[in-house]
Amino acid sequence: MSVGRNPPKAERFAEFLKRLDTASSASDASEAYALVCDTLNAVEDDMTDIPFDPPAWMTDGRLYPPQFDRRTTVPGQPGLTRYVSRGHFTDLDGNGAIRIVDRATNEIVFTKPGSDGKAI
Repeated sequence: MSVGRNPPKAERFAEFLKRLDTASSASDASEAYALVCDTLNAVEDDMTDIPFDPPAWMTDGRLYPPQFDRRTTVPGQPGLTRYVSRGHFTDLDGNGAIRIVDRATNEIVFTKPGSDGKAI
């Protein structure tokens, strides 16, 4: 990927999902969170020339990982932590499983089981 190209967000998001899919599974929610954050930041660093500047998230065009201040629980699903982003919910389970849901359609766009092989 060439830096400075700045492809559309949809292309970068697709690359993020591809890399997340091929990465080793996490064993707990903390590892899953780090995997999501590290993978998305690597994609943005590789595919754009937009500097990492979280306060500029609304205007700079960079995709940012889920933030702790947007963390909540999911009723009826104990052990599941949900991070609310502009376009997606990122759900992380205590076993390291990851699920990403499109907020507009409520469709699951990505799922990855935890290291124990169990998905959300």
